[in-house]
Amino acid sequence: MSTAQLHLISPQQVAEFVAKGRLRQALTDLAELSGAGLTFADPAENGWASAANLAQLAELPIQYRGRSWGKMLCQSDGDASPVARTAGAMRHLLEHMLDREMAVGDLVGAMMTCYDELNLLYCLLPRITSEVYPSEIAEVLVDETARTLGCSRVSLLVLDGSRSNLTLLASRGLPPEARRISIPVSASVAGRALTEDDLLVVDDIAHRPELAALSQGQYESASFAVVRVPLRARGEAVGVLTVTDRSPGPEFTARDRKLLDGLSAIGASALLNCRLHAVVANQMMSTIQALASAVDAKDQYTHDHSARVAQLCVATARELGISDTPTCREVELAGLLHDIGKIGVPDAILSKPGPLTPEEYAVAKTHVNIGAAMVESIPGLEPVALAIRHHHERCDGLGYPSGLAGEAIPLASKLIAAVDVFDTLTSNRPYRKCSSREGAVHELRKSKGTHLDPAIVDAFLSVIKREERLEAPEAGGEAAQAKAAVC
Repeated sequence: MSTAQLHLISPQQVAEFVAKGRLRQALTDLAELSGAGLTFADPAENGWASAANLAQLAELPIQYRGRSWGKMLCQSDGDASPVARTAGAMRHLLEHMLDREMAVGDLVGAMMTCYDELNLLYCLLPRITSEVYPSEIAEVLVDETARTLGCSRVSLLVLDGSRSNLTLLASRGLPPEARRISIPVSASVAGRALTEDDLLVVDDIAHRPELAALSQGQYESASFAVVRVPLRARGEAVGVLTVTDRSPGPEFTARDRKLLDGLSAIGASALLNCRLHAVVANQMMSTIQALASAVDAKDQYTHDHSARVAQLCVATARELGISDTPTCREVELAGLLHDIGKIGVPDAILSKPGPLTPEEYAVAKTHVNIGAAMVESIPGLEPVALAIRHHHERCDGLGYPSGLAGEAIPLASKLIAAVDVFDTLTSNRPYRKCSSREGAVHELRKSKGTHLDPAIVDAFLSVIKREERLEAPEAGGEAAQAKAAVC
């Protein structure tokens, strides 16, 4: 019967192999060959020995990367004894097994991280690349970050025009008033991450008093984990993504950091592209406004007509519940450019101080097709060109150039038709004086269902009433007199 004892407290990662099957039997046989018995539990817990006997056991830790994951307890007369050598051999065997299992686990973890990152990119890229407005891209980024990392508090801050402050573009878990905050880059944690160009991970900000003092947010506890990721693209700083309030635990792993790096790279590039797109869009808008002004300048009686039509068309669209930016932009551009085709109409016809002859009227009507042809050659403005072509159609089908009726007429065209009638009636023309607002409103109501779309007329009249209420304090004053003089 064996007098010496070996005790194996197995690492959890290989416990399944050790507890059963051929490995358990092999380890037991190996121990018996050295004249020892082998147990697979902690002797202090199973009542195997007294405290005096436990004190005599030598401990051989089973290690991986400098950390003890299990141990062998050996009762022997010295390190050179057969029992001690067997214990050492068992320990090395289990360390090799542990190394293999941990390496497999690391590989699986790395593969899962790569899979998560690729899946994230696959799902995120189509959503972001289809957007051209920073606020919408920011909303996607914030939502995806909160979902991926299980955080209830996420915010995306971007540099303002002066590049000295950060403003909130999108957030989750922040109060509404946070939308109005402006954080100085030079005195904030977010600014620190941006200027140092590094992902800032703090497992507990209470342990970093120099950062806690710079924190601009209001938190329920002074102790929380936070990650701040600088957003940079093509060497240019764009903003900072901040993540905190992690559930269920406070720590952010290497996997989380890698995913955040991917998110920040995509987000920064998309936001920078938006900024460049906005520059191009602003340049285009300036060109369009200049063209519209050039058209209006051909006729001294239509000064700023196109700008007024564009502004009132957008206001009416919003009154109808249309708020998405692309549609409102199309309506605005169509309103600005609706008369651009008049560049091709002789001044003698445009400024004739009397009714046009049928031949002259036929020439004047060509401005819709001329304008549409000019605009449709610009990529992306095809819907605007369509609105220009049909802004003289009528709901009853008696308009031009195509005789469209009802729902067949583009929305922007119907908006322009209503606003154009009002602005034309309330402006002087070579052959008549302008009507009063009341008279113009009466004509609009008479045209509902024949010339003009009833729903659009009602929405436009609501806009006009709202403007009148805003102008009411000026009634009888110099501003009101000036408006009357212009009319």
